[in-house]
Amino acid sequence: MEYLKPHLSLSQQVALLQQRGLVADASCLASRLRNVGYYRFSAYLHPFRVRNSNGQIADNYVPGTTLDKVWSHYLFDRKLRFLMMDAIERIEVALRSQIAYYHTAGQSPFAYAQQTYFPHWKGYIQSLERVRIQRDKHGNIKQSGVDFIDHFFNKYGDKHDYLPLWMAVGVMDYGTVVHFYTHSRKKMQNLISSLWGTDAKTLYTWLTSLRVLRNDCAHHARIWNKTFLTVPRMNNTPALPWDHVYSDKAGKWVRPTASLAGAVSMLQSQANLAPLLFICRYLLKQVAPSSQWHVRMQQFLHDSQQQGIPLHKMGLPEHWELHPMWR
Repeated sequence: MEYLKPHLSLSQQVALLQQRGLVADASCLASRLRNVGYYRFSAYLHPFRVRNSNGQIADNYVPGTTLDKVWSHYLFDRKLRFLMMDAIERIEVALRSQIAYYHTAGQSPFAYAQQTYFPHWKGYIQSLERVRIQRDKHGNIKQSGVDFIDHFFNKYGDKHDYLPLWMAVGVMDYGTVVHFYTHSRKKMQNLISSLWGTDAKTLYTWLTSLRVLRNDCAHHARIWNKTFLTVPRMNNTPALPWDHVYSDKAGKWVRPTASLAGAVSMLQSQANLAPLLFICRYLLKQVAPSSQWHVRMQQFLHDSQQQGIPLHKMGLPEHWELHPMWR
C-alpha cells in the first residue's frame, strides 16, 4: 500500500486535532506542535483515543481530553527518561570499569586489539575503530579532539595502534561494552555477574535490555507505556522474587499460594518498563548502595500518579514500592 498522507500546515494540524476532540487553545497547540512535531505529540494522544464497542481504536478522543492533560503525560515521560538515564549511567560506568579491570589482569592492556581475542565476534576489529590511531594520507596522526586520546597517540603512537583497554572502554559505545561481556569466557562472565548478585545468563539479558532502554532514552523516545521487544530474564531466586504477589491480608508481597491465585505479580509485566525499573534498583544496590535514586524515583512516580498518570501502563501494580526487590 502506498503512503499518501500529505504535509499539513500547523493550522491544519491544529484543526485536525480539535476536530477529533482535543480541547486546546489553537495558538498554544500550534506552538507545541512546532517545537515537538505532530507525529511525536500524537504518540501521547494515543491512550486518549476512543475504543469502539468492537474493540477497535477510533481516531477521535474521549470527551474531556485537554492539551494540558496530554502535555502532562509528555512531560512525565521526559522526566522519567532523565531518571532512568541517571541509573543506567552508574550501571554503565561500573560495567566499563569491570571490563577493563578483569580483561587486563595478568596480561597486556593491548591484548584485546586483535580478532583472535574474540574469534566468534563477527566484525570485532571494525568495532574498535574509535579506539584505533587515525592517520592522514601522509601518515601523520590525525587529532581526535579528545585530550587523552590525542596525548596517548602523540606520545606512544609510534609503538601502539590502539588505546590501552582501560582508556578504550571510556570511548567505546555502550553496545560494544555489552558485547565485550557477552563474548567473554564463561569464567569471566561468572566472575563479573557475581559482583552484580546474579548469574551470567541473567546479567546478559539485563544488560541487553538496558542497552535498548538507554538508546530509547538517548534518542528521546517514549518509554512510559512502551512494549519492549527485548525482554529481560526474570528467574526467581530468594534475592529476585519476581513471582511474589501482594497479599492484602498480610499487607506485603508474598510467595503465590492457591488462595492468592490470580493476584498480580511482576512476571505479568515482562515487556513493560516495570522490570527494567526494578533491575536498575537491584543493580544499583550492588554498585552504588548509598544511592538514593530509588527514593527520588518513588517520589516522582507517586507525585505523577497523584496528578493522573496511570502507572499500570508501565506495568507497575498497586503496592509496587513495597516489593522486596525495591525496598
